[in-house]
Amino acid sequence: MTVQADEFAGARLQVRVDYIGNEHSPVVVIEGMWPDPQALVDVAASRSDYSARSLYYPGVRSSAPAEYAQAALQQLRDLIQSTFELRTELSVTDSTFSLVVTPAANLVAFQRVPHFDSPDPRRVALLHYLCGPEHGGTSFYRHRSSGIEVITEENREGYIKAVNAEVKAHGIPAARFIDEDTAMFERIAKYDCAFNRALIYRGNSLHSVTTPASFVPNNDPRTGRLTVNTFLLAATG
Repeated sequence: MTVQADEFAGARLQVRVDYIGNEHSPVVVIEGMWPDPQALVDVAASRSDYSARSLYYPGVRSSAPAEYAQAALQQLRDLIQSTFELRTELSVTDSTFSLVVTPAANLVAFQRVPHFDSPDPRRVALLHYLCGPEHGGTSFYRHRSSGIEVITEENREGYIKAVNAEVKAHGIPAARFIDEDTAMFERIAKYDCAFNRALIYRGNSLHSVTTPASFVPNNDPRTGRLTVNTFLLAATG
């Protein structure tokens, strides 16, 4: 896949920034993220090396084209740096095509609750949907008993201990993708999948894949819950 820099730079991106929860954490919402999203789907469908690469993600992944992530970073760098108050240079740490293929009944315990990517506030996730709203979306959460929405180095240990204690007292959450509020977590924001929509958020926010009750996992990139998940890191400064 070849992306011309001027082609991407000339794309008419529709951008808004939401500030969610008590922490007012920024979530950038972009419509029309990529100039030729169908070409990305075609590349994803040509891959035969999908494999499980994450403890938390309920599916499989394959590396996305390097030029995709670099072009996206070039286009969105100023927006990301200003929105998330990151004053140092950004770099791409990982970029993958991702497919949810795990049935709800097979989810392990930590896939049934929200997760965080890292407590490091310099880490930013770029989530690009290449599927429609029938595949659900992404939600953000607040842990009810602690009020925690964002994981930091200071509160990480206490949060994990609190969740483990609640699971020990009340049992493992039901085998389903978390969606609405639960006894342990309150949903503070939800974003539906929309073809060629992207979200940008800090990976230390509690978040999760959400799916409708009718969702059936599908390992075909052309018809399944396909996204491109790209992670960026600001240099120490």
